[in-house]
Amino acid sequence: MNSITDEVKAEAKGFKVWEVENVVDFPDKVLPQCDVILNSDHGEVLTAGGILQLTGAGKLGKSMLLLNILFGIAAGRDSLGFGISKPRRVVYLNGENSSKTMQTRLKLLKDYFCIDDEQADLLRKNLLFVNGGFSIQKPEVMKDIRGNLAEIRPDVVVIDPLKNFYTGEEDRADDMRKFMIAVRDLMREFNLTVIIIHHTGKKQNENNLYSGRGSSLLADDAETTVSLQKDANNKGLFNLFVTGRNCDEFTLHLIRQPERWYLYNLTDKPEPLPDHSLIEILDSLPDQFRTGAFEEKASARSIKRSTCFEKLKILENNGIIKRVKHGLYEKISPNESPEVQSSIGAGQLDYVKQDENESPEVQSSIGAGQLDYVKQDENESPEVRNSPNCTTRTTEPDDAYRGLF
Repeated sequence: MNSITDEVKAEAKGFKVWEVENVVDFPDKVLPQCDVILNSDHGEVLTAGGILQLTGAGKLGKSMLLLNILFGIAAGRDSLGFGISKPRRVVYLNGENSSKTMQTRLKLLKDYFCIDDEQADLLRKNLLFVNGGFSIQKPEVMKDIRGNLAEIRPDVVVIDPLKNFYTGEEDRADDMRKFMIAVRDLMREFNLTVIIIHHTGKKQNENNLYSGRGSSLLADDAETTVSLQKDANNKGLFNLFVTGRNCDEFTLHLIRQPERWYLYNLTDKPEPLPDHSLIEILDSLPDQFRTGAFEEKASARSIKRSTCFEKLKILENNGIIKRVKHGLYEKISPNESPEVQSSIGAGQLDYVKQDENESPEVQSSIGAGQLDYVKQDENESPEVRNSPNCTTRTTEPDDAYRGLF
């Protein structure tokens, strides 16, 4: 409503008049500056008045990860790759961890972050928590919530976990809708931003947006979903998949040090190593094999066909196989020198005419996977002819066929 006159008109009409915008003028309208709570190089992760859903398996470390970030929000400093512009007051509704657990974790984080007196004052005022879960939808509980929020006036409310503040079946959209209506009412009334921690099901959904168990309504309603998962190929490494309306989809790679299990650090993702199942599949295949044969063996081990190319890439990157041409791979002999294996990309076609007086060093420099024409001297000894560095090659294709291999 723009003015008192509009309010009088609305009252006379007997209904609230919509503030209607048109598509020509609205793009040029000056809007209030968006208040960003969590920012990133990929866009705005969480804006004021939004909802962030953090999902992950039980006992994975979701609460500890969030506490790492909340220290940053309360103190107004960047945390784990998220940009934080200013301090904000946070109320953490802890419905899962005991008082002793919370005390231990907070003491460890406080000691690690070397909180000085100024930051201690900020955290004392800005990072508050309440132990015990309660059903947000119950009218008598809502009365208590409203009274406490009016007293504390937080900027951010954390619900950890959803199941201990929620009444109804998690997989029923109607029950979830009632919960979200109650949350939205509180957000509008007290100008809140909400972070909800939610568990995944027994089987992790491959779609990170819908990784939380039960109804998808929460993921649809949230501004951003952040999914915490263990890295399948690297022990101690965690992947944080971020999917939001106002940012590009991106992944942060985190590591927890064994002596500091409570602390997450950003890390570069290492090159994945092949597990024993890939080696066993490879052992069951001939020296040269086609992609289809690998997929068939992988399927017998419940490896999805859609991930087979990724698995082959892992084997190739670790120098265990090489790509001969499209759809055809070859095992690399353990005795083949690393220089030969890595000197040139697989599948290339070159014409190399070797001089009969050429030194063995020059002859052996041909890269793995190349298809070359090698002209052998008729007087060449059988030992030389059968050596690993002398292989019968095919000639280079005509220009018309270039780029097809």
